[in-house]
Amino acid sequence: MQTEQLTNDIKNFLYSYHFSNGLRTTISVVVPSLVFVAMGKLDLGIAMSMGALCTALSDVPGTIIHKRNGLIISTILIFLTALITGLLVPYPILMGTWIALSCFVFAMFLVYGIRGGNIGTGCLLVMVSILGETNLTPQLTLLHSSMVLLGSIWYATLALILWQIRPYLNVQQALGDCIIQTAKYLELRAKFYTPGINVTENYKEVLEQQVIVNEKQENVRELLLKRRSAQQGTTSISKSMVLIFLDMIDLQEQIMASQTDYNALQDDFKNQEVLEKFHVLILEFAQELRTIGLAVASGQRSLPKTNLRYEMEKVKAIIADITLKLPTLKERTRTIPLTNILQNLQDMAQRIYNLHRLTRLERIKEDTVDPKLELSKFTTSQKYDIETFRNNLTFESHIFRHAMRVSIATVLGYSLGMIWQLDRVYWILLTIIVILKPGFGLTRSRSIQRLIGTVTGALFAAGLLYLTNNSTVIFISMLLCILGAYSFMSFQYTLSVFFVTPFIIFLLHFLHPADLHNATQRVVDTFIGGGIAFFANMLLWPTWEHNYLPDYMTKMLTSNRKYFETVMRAYSNEAVSITEFKLARKETYVESANMMSAFQRMLSEPKSKQKKASQIYHFVVLNHALTSHTATLGSYSLNHGVQFPRPEYREITDFLLNYVDQLLLMINPVTDVSAPSTQVHAFDRLQNHLEQLVARRQEEINEGQGPTATRDEMLETKQVHDQLRAILSIVRDMAKTLSNS
Repeated sequence: MQTEQLTNDIKNFLYSYHFSNGLRTTISVVVPSLVFVAMGKLDLGIAMSMGALCTALSDVPGTIIHKRNGLIISTILIFLTALITGLLVPYPILMGTWIALSCFVFAMFLVYGIRGGNIGTGCLLVMVSILGETNLTPQLTLLHSSMVLLGSIWYATLALILWQIRPYLNVQQALGDCIIQTAKYLELRAKFYTPGINVTENYKEVLEQQVIVNEKQENVRELLLKRRSAQQGTTSISKSMVLIFLDMIDLQEQIMASQTDYNALQDDFKNQEVLEKFHVLILEFAQELRTIGLAVASGQRSLPKTNLRYEMEKVKAIIADITLKLPTLKERTRTIPLTNILQNLQDMAQRIYNLHRLTRLERIKEDTVDPKLELSKFTTSQKYDIETFRNNLTFESHIFRHAMRVSIATVLGYSLGMIWQLDRVYWILLTIIVILKPGFGLTRSRSIQRLIGTVTGALFAAGLLYLTNNSTVIFISMLLCILGAYSFMSFQYTLSVFFVTPFIIFLLHFLHPADLHNATQRVVDTFIGGGIAFFANMLLWPTWEHNYLPDYMTKMLTSNRKYFETVMRAYSNEAVSITEFKLARKETYVESANMMSAFQRMLSEPKSKQKKASQIYHFVVLNHALTSHTATLGSYSLNHGVQFPRPEYREITDFLLNYVDQLLLMINPVTDVSAPSTQVHAFDRLQNHLEQLVARRQEEINEGQGPTATRDEMLETKQVHDQLRAILSIVRDMAKTLSNS
């Protein structure tokens, strides 16, 4: 089992965007240097490689229009930065001013999102690399800048050609990764059925994984839905990806719809084997999803490995056996949550089989995307105008404060390097630029990761250079380090730095042999740059997450309120469009993930800045449970329809919505807000009606009757009643949590 898991992990990495991006970047960086080495002009080759490397940073997944425009803008700005930096290198005061200005402007590019931020980082890296050149005359500066420009054009051309050859590759990789992360989420939820599990602790892992799943879903939306003409045309492969993604979003809701009171479940069935059976069964579901994810990422077809229906029948038999041992119908209702979970798994199994089918392209010719679903509404737009930049030129903007920190820290690093006459001052600046992030927590973790990666990487490089002087061995090692550095850069930073350090040291070995000195200097400069970055983020207008958490909490709860309101319309015979329902669901997932991300960032900050952490975490867990119970109601109405609507549902819905409105006032109160009332008589009437249905059904059983309308109404009413009761309990707990905080 472990061997199979390791094999799947390796396949997942090789089929991922990270590896293909690393391979593409490695080729674009290595080829120019090899060509110019053969010509005896390695320095020009390195300048061209640097242009390719810096331009590659802007090439993040997106539509072909965004890719092309990003590459063009990046190419122009990188060339101008290289040219101006080269001309100012001999003049320290002008150079310091240029560093301050360019660092501020390019750090502000974060207002344009990930692509904009990466373009800015690429420009800063080329500026730092030019600082490492010595004795640059205007003529040499123009020559080196031209080579940087040529490298940028070379990478842009290569990237666009590869996109033309495989236009769906990025989409397949992103979609496959999304499915695999959803499988991990399902595995974590399977732990709730492990006897003796600490439910509270497991929730933390579930919520952290939910953040990752949401990020992956947003990536796929950007790639797949924003430019339908590019990825969602009439071809089988484009249609299949859209259908797979839509099914995956619905599957995510069904996973959340399995929500129940896990502590009560553990108490009721702690001595039964049924919970462990559920645990094993759900893990098999997760494994099927992994198989589908790998197939999608690699562009292959997938086939089921497990007969899920057969496995579910075995669990169904165990539930039936438990039910038969209970003497009365009222006691047997305790097994209804188990039956509901199994029913939800049956719906999930059908969707998983459909996902397998959708990977076989010839099977989807008759399938169509629901025309009622307005896919364009599910994407967000990013404005790339000067107005966005200008609106952030205020200390109210955390990006503005970040840009100021970068500017001051890099000027300080440059000044110290000049005063101490360090050989490679650009390493200090490189460390500051790469480590310094808008949030304190990320900067601190990046500092630690970079120091660990640098020290271990330097030791590895020094050890290899001590053992051999064989140029071929060192060159091959350098190539492998380049591949590792760019493959792991976006998701395993420590490992990426570990590979980057030997790559630079080996490169300097060929340019200026001074092996141990290079390794030592690299470590020293990293410590200096890391220290400056750390203290800059601590002292210069620091951004502490606890100041922003109330706003995140408000958005999270507001979106959850809208989701609940939209779902409950079906229980009052009100019309709800599929687009409206899914938009409300998407917004809830997005805001919940944003809240959890902010909370995780706060936990990485100093203890003194972690305000009310336990209460906030409890609130986030309750919000997740609220979303899950709402998803259960939504999934039921979509898959089975509401056959027996009750007037109590509308009254309870209005009461719960008003309750949530009071909670929103309690999050950041202007005046004292008391806890809302907890009484609603509609629950009593619904409870009485349910008891009457149970009694009537008991009479039918005594008379030997099989399935009847009474049975169906009892089951539906029990399902809705339990979910609404659970939601009432959750909002009450939310009120207590806010009162205590």
